[in-house]
Amino acid sequence: MKQKKISLLVQVLVGSTLLSGIATAADLEGHSLEMKVRGIYFDRDYETDTNDRSQSALGLQLNYESPYFGDVIGFGLSGYSVIKFDASGRMTSDVLKVNSDGDAQDGFGKIGQAFIKFKYQDLAKAKLGRQLHKSMLLSSSGSRAIPNTFSGGTGEIRPLKGLSIYGAMYDEWSPRADAHFYKFKTDKSDEGDIDYIGILGASYENGPFSVDLEYLNAKNFLSKTGLVAAYTFALPNKSSLKLTGGIHTSSDDGKLFVTASESAELDDEDVPGSANKKSDNDGQGIYIAADWKMGNLALGAAVSKFDGAWIEDNFAGDHGTNPFPTGGVLADFSNRDELVWMASVGYDWKDFVKGLKTSVSYKKGTGAKNSHVRSRGEADESELAVDVRYQIPVVKGLGVRYTYLDYRSDKTGRLDGVKEDEIDHRFYIDYTYRFF
Repeated sequence: MKQKKISLLVQVLVGSTLLSGIATAADLEGHSLEMKVRGIYFDRDYETDTNDRSQSALGLQLNYESPYFGDVIGFGLSGYSVIKFDASGRMTSDVLKVNSDGDAQDGFGKIGQAFIKFKYQDLAKAKLGRQLHKSMLLSSSGSRAIPNTFSGGTGEIRPLKGLSIYGAMYDEWSPRADAHFYKFKTDKSDEGDIDYIGILGASYENGPFSVDLEYLNAKNFLSKTGLVAAYTFALPNKSSLKLTGGIHTSSDDGKLFVTASESAELDDEDVPGSANKKSDNDGQGIYIAADWKMGNLALGAAVSKFDGAWIEDNFAGDHGTNPFPTGGVLADFSNRDELVWMASVGYDWKDFVKGLKTSVSYKKGTGAKNSHVRSRGEADESELAVDVRYQIPVVKGLGVRYTYLDYRSDKTGRLDGVKEDEIDHRFYIDYTYRFF
């Protein structure tokens, strides 16, 4: 296996060198080729010792994107590879998929992106094929060795200055710890697949004001909406204050939303006689947030309130996209009746150590209740997050990052959305090289 790892690295590096040489010899203005290398280490310590685990790996990406030929059509292609360094403790798919023998796989490779793109002047754009996605309610996660990607089509039109109307429809996805693309499913896979994930949204920006609206539908399973508005005030001494408000909903939307189809966040299984019965969800969360920036210092505060449980995951295996500024990394902080507040401070140390940035945030959720029957469970929870990033000045494209996460909960009865105590240490070494 060691020989295979070395061979894969050699192939990637040789291929990159050849493409770089071709780029030098030819006029490739508008073409883009980059290599991304990530070393990643996760150490996870749980209240239940049998859940403790750690995994480390090397992630490789080779991303190519063409210009628009004839100002109309182009394409993109990305090769991803993950190579295991080590894995111990309980085997789960944190960084690498777990094989049928119960061990983390040694590595994998895949074509993560392969798309054709279209453009009509500055009015409209579209993509067909495997691609990354980033919007309010669905996003390709970048917290592991490689990102997860989706297969389908996206489009955007800009009819007016500052206005964007966009949509997406995907029928498959590829997890960040796996080599394959899969149909979307629920946690009750015997109920059938989710045919597609569809998104329709609009965003408008005019000077200091912006508003975003998005609707997501996992067919016959779940629908979600989000509306966010923000205004940025320019203050003296080059400081600014951004005020943001948002409302988000999630609701059941068809025959696939049955008992235990969303087992990680809803408590519908704890009612006698409810097995394999139609379930329901009517969750809503609202928030307000303030972000103040003055020079190298950034301060933030936010508060969210939930009526019913707002569901983060859009399908089984998805770690969701949490649009709430009070959302946690290790838990969603979006349970029924929960009130959550957050405070954060960040500092750019460039005047003392160029390239160094740090941030600390603390979230506290109180009054969370069992999502199905209030009296069956209640809890409080908190999360402390420390993030240290250092972009090494002497090597262009090289950076390191360390995050410390400390999650605590106090739970009585059953409440699946509140997790057990956990401390995470996460290390990243990232290097990006642009050939052209």
